[in-house]
Amino acid sequence: MNMSKIEFGSDGIRGIAGEWPLTTFNLVQIGQALGQFMRSRSEHPVAVVGRDTRPSGVEFWPCLIAGLTSQGIHVVNLGVMTTPGVAFLTRRLEADLGVAVSASHSPVEYNGIKLVGPKGLRLQREDEIEIEKLIENVPVEIVDPAASQAQQTSAKNLIELYVEDHIERCPTESLNSLRVVLDCANGAATQVAPEAFRRLGTQVTVVNDALDGTRINYRCGSEHAREYPKELANIVRQHGADYGYAFDGDGDRLTVVDSTGRMYDGNDLLFVLATYYMTQKQLRGDTLVTTDLANSGLFNALSHMGIHVLLTGKGDKNIEAAMWGGDYMLGSEPIGNVIINDGYHTAADAVYAALVLSGILVRNRPISLAEMVAPLRKWPQKTVTLDLQASPALEKAVQEEARRWEAELGNGGRVLCWSATTEPGRFRIMVEGGFEKTQEQVSEVADAICKAIEETAGRLSVDAAVSRVTP
Repeated sequence: MNMSKIEFGSDGIRGIAGEWPLTTFNLVQIGQALGQFMRSRSEHPVAVVGRDTRPSGVEFWPCLIAGLTSQGIHVVNLGVMTTPGVAFLTRRLEADLGVAVSASHSPVEYNGIKLVGPKGLRLQREDEIEIEKLIENVPVEIVDPAASQAQQTSAKNLIELYVEDHIERCPTESLNSLRVVLDCANGAATQVAPEAFRRLGTQVTVVNDALDGTRINYRCGSEHAREYPKELANIVRQHGADYGYAFDGDGDRLTVVDSTGRMYDGNDLLFVLATYYMTQKQLRGDTLVTTDLANSGLFNALSHMGIHVLLTGKGDKNIEAAMWGGDYMLGSEPIGNVIINDGYHTAADAVYAALVLSGILVRNRPISLAEMVAPLRKWPQKTVTLDLQASPALEKAVQEEARRWEAELGNGGRVLCWSATTEPGRFRIMVEGGFEKTQEQVSEVADAICKAIEETAGRLSVDAAVSRVTP
């Protein structure tokens, strides 16, 4: 058994299902530690728990809940539910903790645990440290999963609250003039997205809506649509739809595709939403929040509209902290994890963002989404992912290589490198050229950087393995 300390990453506790730190033993251990954490803060603690569709989640489910209930925690069991849905209902029920068992956009072999507090916001780092210590020291008891039934409330009916909320807050009362394809990534969005759109009168075609989770995120969903938009565009055309909305496995990321095959990412969504909220005088402080991975063209387009951009570290947690710290309305990364702080929602919610976008499109007919984003002239960008078993020396060499090529790119050019914290062993490189560069030139630079990294890895160590990841 791996006796290393279990720690939180940038997006909860993540790993390969069935391996440390995500064995059934670990899940009982984590559940008991979370129970102790909650009991130190509440006399009658309640946890709201949901999961995505992964088969490993079915196995982990009774272990985590048994650990919680062994500490006297009452569990509100949502079953399959999006991560933003868990956050919404935790806040709505004024529960003490929300727990989502999910690995979001990652492949089926991964799983994880995401936590939110009573206000539906991610836990502070000091809370995570306290939980880490509890996990390390908890005397794991033998618990009977069947005994936890008395301390659970099966609450699938609460999903209705989530759906009704989304319908109520759509910018239009009806979407009956809109035809859309919903790609649910064979994940948790299947439970809520089709129902919400249909109740608003949308003409809906649903694809990748299996609930067995064996093909979650596999050649489908938001990440696949961002890499291969024409596949979803073909389905959009086949069904005579206007747009295709692709969610990820736990429903926090959104990619949009139109019938021509054009893909709209988080930069485009931020631009359209910021424009809408600005005209409605709802964009508090005339400011939105994003990260330095956002396209530089977005900064220019927004500045011409009098909208300020607050940059923060990558990841939902950092965007969320900046938004609530400054009481800002809107935030997202380029991957499409849109957060709308309208007083009702706290998490990146792809289903809600898609409904709001749909309402905006209907309100502005016959103006298309392509016409709405026309003022946004994005600079050429290329992001590549490497399988990189790196040493500190290799990572230093990567950063040096990035700086050298950044100088080559000239005015406005950028090269950013970072470890993919939700997928250990993977490394990402983003290359952005100045406005005068072409996409082909930027792609050539990205390829050159990858080749240089491979050569450097070979020189430094025979154990350093670098390979390009096929999307």
